[in-house]
Amino acid sequence: MSLKIATWNIKHSQQLIDTDPSEAILARRKRVKDTIVLMDADILLVVEGPKGEARIIDFCVSVLDNSWVPVLLKGPTDGVGDRDRDYGYDMRGTQWMWYLVKPSVLPQCRIQDAQVWHSFIGSEQWQVHYWGQFQRDDHEHFRQPQVLIYRLDNGKEIECIGVHLKSKINKERITYDAEQNFTGDYVNTALKARVKLATEARNIRHYVDAKFRQLEAPALVILGDCNDGPGQDYFESNYLFFDLIQNLQGEVLMAEKYFNHVLFDVAKDLRWTARFRDPILKIPASKNPLLIDHILVSQPLCNGSFPLKVNAKAGQVEHEIFERVNANSNSKTISSDHRPVSVVLEDTVIV
Repeated sequence: MSLKIATWNIKHSQQLIDTDPSEAILARRKRVKDTIVLMDADILLVVEGPKGEARIIDFCVSVLDNSWVPVLLKGPTDGVGDRDRDYGYDMRGTQWMWYLVKPSVLPQCRIQDAQVWHSFIGSEQWQVHYWGQFQRDDHEHFRQPQVLIYRLDNGKEIECIGVHLKSKINKERITYDAEQNFTGDYVNTALKARVKLATEARNIRHYVDAKFRQLEAPALVILGDCNDGPGQDYFESNYLFFDLIQNLQGEVLMAEKYFNHVLFDVAKDLRWTARFRDPILKIPASKNPLLIDHILVSQPLCNGSFPLKVNAKAGQVEHEIFERVNANSNSKTISSDHRPVSVVLEDTVIV
């Protein structure tokens, strides 16, 4: 057997279920459907999904004709409504994460209540000491990681950890001193956002550590939008001296807990998922390809010790499908500003 897992940030997907959609929205809706159909993933993490169970059910009906369905904590007969963070997902804001799966796969999938995450970590919040400051702050996931558990026929399980980390969007005015160094509130806001972003990644690693205290070799997938985009690496290199993805991957010295990136063997010019203007480095969007959306897998899914394995060249950014579907689109009708990332897991061959 094989299993295809994908992640896609569908920009403002809630717009696609407007009750009176414009022609542009209808065009976007068709392009989103065509992309998902052509990609044909068994499990798809949708980032920037609509808020609440009722809306994601509407999304699957109106956009996908229920060819993919959401994995919910409770079924549609259990009083579906527009839930808030006090329900089991613990999500805030209007951009939620959802796992959509083929109906044939649904019986093998379940969503883990967010309280399990908090129990494993020990708290919903954690302390943050900003760079060079003794004053501390509290932080928590604005978009709580969503965990889907996929059960194989032999009882083994793969745990997918869906993430949408804190945005780096900075609305402060960019100012410079006489030597053209950044000054003022923009720098402070940027550094705080990046520290919070890094601690969210560290919190995910704490959850991974908890899994390794439960199982000798857990099969784990971390996927989603890590928001390591505009201003990428500038503040990390000049102020903070850490790398976000390394925080998620773990330390090579702890080899059994190290995660492999499924795009590590993809050609460099194809290893990107979005283009955004960078006001820090003054780079236009057209010349600034960024790898923002990621899929990372634990060692059992790479070394052949699990029934399914990620082989060489198994991961890809779905550029061809994205470009084909969005031919002749414009800023209002393009499916999204992100491109999907996918990976195929194949049966492990025992020699």
